[in-house]
Amino acid sequence: MICEQPPRTQTPGPPRDGRSAAEEHRRSRGPRLRRRSVLAGAGVGAAALALAACRDGEESRTAAAPTVTVSEFPDARGDWTVWSIDYELGADEEAPELYRAATQQARHDALRAKRSERAWSASEPLLVLDPYGTTRTGLYVHFGARTGGKLTFTVSAPSTADFTRTAANHAETTGFEGLVVGLVPGAHNTLTLTWTPDEGESISGEIRLTAPSPASQYATALAADIVDPGALTPGLFAMSGVTSLSNNTYLIDNAGTMRAEVAGTDVEEHHFVVEGDRIVTTTGSTQVSVLDALGHAGTIIDLGDQIAHHDLWVVDDVAYVLTSQKGSNRSEDRVTRVDLSSGEAEEILDLRDVFPEYEKLAHARSDGGLGDPAATGKDWIHLNTIQVLDGVMYLSSRETSTVIALDGALDGDARPTVRWMLGAEALWKGSGYDGHFLRAEGTPVGIAGQHSVHRIDDPSLPDGQFYLEMFNNNYWYLGTRIAKDWEEAGPANASTDEMEGTSHLLRYLVDESAGTYREDLVVDVPYSSVVSNVFRLGTGRIDQNAVVNSGKAKEFSERAADGRILASFRYDASNLGYRVYKDTFEGFWFAGA
Repeated sequence: MICEQPPRTQTPGPPRDGRSAAEEHRRSRGPRLRRRSVLAGAGVGAAALALAACRDGEESRTAAAPTVTVSEFPDARGDWTVWSIDYELGADEEAPELYRAATQQARHDALRAKRSERAWSASEPLLVLDPYGTTRTGLYVHFGARTGGKLTFTVSAPSTADFTRTAANHAETTGFEGLVVGLVPGAHNTLTLTWTPDEGESISGEIRLTAPSPASQYATALAADIVDPGALTPGLFAMSGVTSLSNNTYLIDNAGTMRAEVAGTDVEEHHFVVEGDRIVTTTGSTQVSVLDALGHAGTIIDLGDQIAHHDLWVVDDVAYVLTSQKGSNRSEDRVTRVDLSSGEAEEILDLRDVFPEYEKLAHARSDGGLGDPAATGKDWIHLNTIQVLDGVMYLSSRETSTVIALDGALDGDARPTVRWMLGAEALWKGSGYDGHFLRAEGTPVGIAGQHSVHRIDDPSLPDGQFYLEMFNNNYWYLGTRIAKDWEEAGPANASTDEMEGTSHLLRYLVDESAGTYREDLVVDVPYSSVVSNVFRLGTGRIDQNAVVNSGKAKEFSERAADGRILASFRYDASNLGYRVYKDTFEGFWFAGA
């Protein structure tokens, strides 16, 4: 599917496993926050793509644009006026769909018009609360100046530690344009802004503002146990897929305080990641969007007959998205290639074409179990992670507890071939692929229901070797094979109890040349039979801190490179939390040191 691109404008300056059927009836789910892979992008001051989402053959951009107004935000007092962008709605009208080209363009035009009203200065800046409706408490700041400089801010709120940062500046020349992120939702915040120009005296001002409450009504403080605060990486944790009152992503600081809430829709943001000057994520069950640092969803792409779930990965300007096909009797077994420049979305991989004989061995679940009601059908392989490096596609299959590496899978015209597989080889007997597995050296902890599998390269390793790191749920269960085929095929270390067991931060050293793997790191973590993730910070290598989320246990932690806990956080959820990531947001919302 190709979505036409509307005229370019200048910017001013699926489902997750483990949900109950009732929860899935309300929401339809999907992927998350990865490091330097989901973003690449033109600067905030560059022309926005504003690709329209195509729905039912009609470009949504042709739908009537909502009428918006810019008015004073009523719950702010202080040295400057704070503005907000609101919809003009009739008595029976509802707010328009947020992630729609017409909606984003209307808000964008309103912001540009407000900017053009006068020459804003550091002593009288333009302040607009959440101009694009995507961050809830992000405060847009703009003003001109004769020189460059830096804008520092401090947020003070009752019962929370002060939050002080330097805001990233996205102005094209001098002055400032950016989004101040740090206001605590629902709290009485005191915001101090200080502009320090390259030449001249500093200018400061103070705003007392009651920020909008979380749209989800989610708690703004987590139970936190900070063991070593000085060892934590700077930045914000991003909690996605928390089953509660919404699909929003919550951004949490190192003390456990919410600092922003990124709006979701009928599905949580899959693989919510910041890199460079944009975020690429899912903003609907059949939608991928790109948000810039001001919160503007300038690129909105519809996936047509594909339903996004669990994960996506971006290479240059292409997103590879795990999908299910609408109307199919199978689910969670495909990959869709999304061109972020043209808006074209094309299914490029159907795992049944790669493993036809194994698919014949499986059947649809009879008990609902841990399947995915949002994409009904035979959940025979249940992909939950995708990574693309050096032309190789790495996939994690939860249902078969297998990691799969494919060559030739990045183009729909190519014929994918299996490079290798890793997992319980006995499960694949009779499929024709039970001879493609890497051989274990020693007696490593085996994988069972693993999530967030990622290859990690290291320059100290010889050619052909790399690390493979994951959250090993360590839960052995298949709902799509008869019991005699799978009950004895799993690793000896795995639990068969959905509620009791031990999960792992697990890392292998893979030697492709020798066709082997061995255990490199095993750290016991709170048990989670489904969902969850491990996410390396910084450079992404094994000597960096890691975030570990145990979704069913409703607990995440930041850990030292060896797995030692530096801080742990407990969160509320009706069932689970899908994944937790962390980013410095350096150069995006915050300036570097």
